[in-house]
Formats: sequence, structure tokens, C-alpha cells
Amino acid sequence: MKKKALLAVLMAMTLLLSSCALIKKDAAVDAATVILTMGDKQVTKAEVQEQVQNVLAEMSQYYAMYGSTLDITDPEILASAQNTAVTRMKQDMALHAKAVELGLDQLTEEEAAKVKEDAESSWESAKSYVQNYYLDEEQKALEGEELDKAILAKLDELGVKFEDYETQAKDLAVDNKLREYVVKDVAVTDEEVKADYDSKVAADEEKYKEDAPSWVSAARNGSALYYTPAGVRRVKQILLKFKADDQTAIDDVNKRISEAQSKVNAAQQILDDAEASEEDKTKAEADKAAAQAELDTANADLKAATDKAFENLDADADAVLAALDADPDSWDKLMEEKNEDPGMKAGAVNAEKGYPVCEGMTGFDTAFVDAALALKSVGEHSGKVRGETYGYYIIRYNSDETEGPVDFESVKESISSSLLTTKQNEAYTAAVEQWVSEAGIKENLGALKD
Repeated sequence: MKKKALLAVLMAMTLLLSSCALIKKDAAVDAATVILTMGDKQVTKAEVQEQVQNVLAEMSQYYAMYGSTLDITDPEILASAQNTAVTRMKQDMALHAKAVELGLDQLTEEEAAKVKEDAESSWESAKSYVQNYYLDEEQKALEGEELDKAILAKLDELGVKFEDYETQAKDLAVDNKLREYVVKDVAVTDEEVKADYDSKVAADEEKYKEDAPSWVSAARNGSALYYTPAGVRRVKQILLKFKADDQTAIDDVNKRISEAQSKVNAAQQILDDAEASEEDKTKAEADKAAAQAELDTANADLKAATDKAFENLDADADAVLAALDADPDSWDKLMEEKNEDPGMKAGAVNAEKGYPVCEGMTGFDTAFVDAALALKSVGEHSGKVRGETYGYYIIRYNSDETEGPVDFESVKESISSSLLTTKQNEAYTAAVEQWVSEAGIKENLGALKD
């Protein structure tokens, strides 16, 4: 069962076209060299090389996700891709044999319909990929049937067929059936769940008991936590941002500050350079003085622009506070209507419980943290708090985090699910390794070095 990642065949072709080919074209006899043999099943050198291209395409895509470029000519990269390709193909051979042995290669009508649906979805994605990356501008300007004909012609030219995706979808369906066969009896006991819970609690207690700021940082990121240190509270806020014109004015002044500071720094570097001439240093002194004057003016302008921005926001903030004074229970309604903080919108990590805060924490505006910790009791809200960047905060003391282990029942299901997935993965990995070992696959890997 030759598995291909979605669009991998197209991506592999892109690699070949853009890299002047990773390997020279082999003569037909060389391409037909048998690399893997299992019974009457054989894998040729050409098939392995094709799979290597698929692996390199996947690796390149992964690197691109992080803004990096993979050197697909690096011998170590090629060796790694080849090893991955051979391992996959050996697994494919063993899995195919096991599926046939167990009768799992036969699909029900429902399974076959799902395979067709998945293949059609992948085919549409392939067509879209070709349209975006292979058609010229004239072809992209086509519409309807003419555009579709151009896409299909390019796919045919590339040797990509709908059957490729049918095969992929069926292979995946059969693989899933094999996995289900292996893991159907894998289970997690209550004792295992409790032991894992105790282990997680102990680890988090050691990590966070004397380090509440680290716990707060992890909680803000949505990490699963099993022990809560003392001194943590939750707060919600209504953020009122500066008006658009005021924010633009502030941004413009900040740009001037950055430019002036760069000039000051550049001049100072010359002044600190022992090898700089007296003439250069004299000029640097004048440049620094001029830049410092620009910087001082810009800083004064920033204060004026910021003060004006807050003044233009006062009426809105005062209206929110007046509404809260008139009806303390209107917080949720006002937060929904007036809040401009995406972190407090429904679905955000801390939206339901509020932001965690504690003494000594970092990563938040100091004005926000100080005001949040100054609140005396749950339900109390602050007045207008001037933020360093965005505008006014109006903060509400929402709750206190209870010190100690998280309630077992609240995490039992998630721990059980995680443990089960881990045990199933381990069981399936072990089964595949055993099937490959028992398959008696003969290798001729030396032929790949040519």
C-alpha cells in the first residue's frame, strides 16, 4: 500500500523542477533495479527515488512553515529522506500483507463511499494547487470549463491521476482498519489514571509551588495545570482603545522616537570607537546633540499625544463606570458590548475565568497588574487605569485560584483520554514493527548509492 501525503506527488515534482533535479535520470535497467523484496512483491529503485522526493517535499513544507529553507542537496538530508522512504515502503509492504491476511483490505459499501468522497476532496485540492502554482497568467485568467480543461491538462502532463488519490484514500482506510484491529482491546484502568494524575500533581507542585509567576504564564497560554500555588487571582477587563486618529498620531511619534534614538546610538558608536578620527568624533558629537534634541522633542510630543488620546477616551470610560455604578451586575453585558480586548472575547483561552495575575509576574503591562492586585475583594472593579500602550483598562476581580491540586474529577476524563491515545499509539507502533520484522523483507540498499 503506497501511501502519499496529500499533494506530495505534486510537491515532489516542484522540487525536481526547482532544484535542477536531485539525481540524474537513470537508465531503464538501473531504474528497474530491485531494492526491496517480500515474496512476489518488489520495490524498484525508481519507486524508492519517487518516495524520496515525496519525503523531501514534506520536509521542505515543514521547514517553510517556520520560515526556513531546506537544502535538498545536502547529503545528510538526502540520506535521512532515503532512510525514511525505505522505512515507509517496508511498512507499506508488511501492512498490505497483514491486511490481506486478516481480510481487512476488503471495504464495505459505506467504507468505499467514504474512500471515494475523500479521494474527490483530495483531487479538488490537487486541482487548486496546480491552478495556483503551475498555470501561467493567461491560463489563470480562464474561467469555467476552459479553466478546468487547462488544469486537467497540466495534471495529465505531470502524470497525476485521480486514481492516485483513490489509492491514497483506500490505503488510509485500510490502515485505519488495521489500527482499529490492533487497539480494539487496549484500555486504561482507573488505577493508571489516578497514578498519572498523582504524578502530574507532584511534578507541578515541585515546579510551581514557589513560582507563581511561571504558573501564571503557563495558565495564560492555556497549558494543562495540576497544582495551583498560593497568591493567584483571576481578573477580567474592559479595554477601551484609543480612537483611530489618536493611535495613528501616537504611532507616528513613536516612529520619530525610534529614528532619533537610532541616530543617537550611531553617533555614540563613533564616539566609543578608539580608532575613530578626531574629525569623525567632532562630527559625531554634533550629530548626537542634534539627534538628542530630536529625541527630546519627540518624547514631549508623545506625552502630549498620549494625554490627548486619553482625554478623547475619557467620556467613553466614564460612561462604562457610570453604568457599572448604576448596576454592578451589568459587567458581563458591558464587557460584551464595550470591550476591545480579544483575549476577553468568547473562545479565548482566558475569557471564561479571566486573566491570572500574581505578585512578581511579567509579560503584562505593569499598570494593569498593579491595578488588578490592588482590588480588595471579588466583584470589585477598578476605575480608569491608564495603560502603557492601548488605552484605558477597567478591571474586575473575578475570582481566587484555590491553592493545591486540581480536582481529580475535573481532569479524570482528559487524563484517561490522553493515556489511552498513548497506549494505542504504542501498541500500534509495536505491531507494525513486529509485522515488518516477520515479513522477511530482503534489502538491496547498496544499489541506491549509485
